[in-house]
Amino acid sequence: MATIKPDSIKPDSIKPDLLERRETKAPLPGVSGWSDYRAWFVSFVTHVSVVVILGLLWQPRTRGTGDVVDRPAGIAVFHQTSEGNEYFLSGGSAGSGESTGAAAASASVATSDAGPPVSISELMEDVAGYASEKGADPTSGTGLGEGLSGTGTSGQGKGSGTGKTTTMFMGVQGSGASFVYVLDRSASMSEFDGAPMKFAKSELLRSINSLKENHQFQIVFYNESPGALTPGTTGGKMLVGNEVNRDRASKFVKAITPLGGTEHIPGLKMGLSFSPDVLFFLTDAAEPALSDAQLVEIQSRAERSMTTIHTIQFNRGEATNDGGWIRDLAEMNRGTYRYVDILSLNAP
Repeated sequence: MATIKPDSIKPDSIKPDLLERRETKAPLPGVSGWSDYRAWFVSFVTHVSVVVILGLLWQPRTRGTGDVVDRPAGIAVFHQTSEGNEYFLSGGSAGSGESTGAAAASASVATSDAGPPVSISELMEDVAGYASEKGADPTSGTGLGEGLSGTGTSGQGKGSGTGKTTTMFMGVQGSGASFVYVLDRSASMSEFDGAPMKFAKSELLRSINSLKENHQFQIVFYNESPGALTPGTTGGKMLVGNEVNRDRASKFVKAITPLGGTEHIPGLKMGLSFSPDVLFFLTDAAEPALSDAQLVEIQSRAERSMTTIHTIQFNRGEATNDGGWIRDLAEMNRGTYRYVDILSLNAP
């Protein structure tokens, strides 16, 4: 192969078009003018249009009552006492801590857009009707009255008795329309040929027989556990003092026999679960004594139903003390305490 020497190439022998191709430079990438600006403009207009359309289509969801003026609301409280039914209206738009008058005043400012104001009298009738249908719901116990003949007519809880009366039990007076008798039936009540239990039964039936159809009553006997006259799956109810129920009570009481030990609290709780005006409590056992905490618990339960608790203590001989916790139980619940000497009883 022949070697070409650089100095042997003559300038005249090089073609001009080759020189031009070598000197030609490749175009640099960049913005191609108006076409690129147009694309940006179209994109901008499109996005703005989408945002505007979505804004027109979106509507906030109305919560609550919207533009309707809300009615003032409150809590109607229905409470039954030995003096009759009491009603309280608390809360309302002005706050839950206001009195009945303030809540009623706030209810009167509702505008015409809110419709007619709520009738408090109608509300109270509904509440009273509901309470009368529910009745008492005592703690379940042994069901000592189960299987007795006679159905009677169940009462409807505290306050359904329409007439206030005064009855006697073991020499203690109790005034109200509904009465519960809670009696100790532990083995010690059979001492002295059963004189304590016989006397207690006699006085109990005497008190119940003094009641009329516009009064109510219930009986609870207890030892380690309590049992009421009218047991059931959710507990018994108060009974009206008609002839059928008095006869039923007589059969129930006569079937009771003293047995077992003593636990006072379950019997007291069952008796208070009926929410009576008056509770008569009888025991011959100072032990086990109720602690201060237990006395306060019973007092709290009694206050909720405005129940007065009268207590009777059986013991032999003269009283050796002032009654201890049995007296305290009565005094803490507006009641009367009485001590009865077993040796002095003249049981039938």
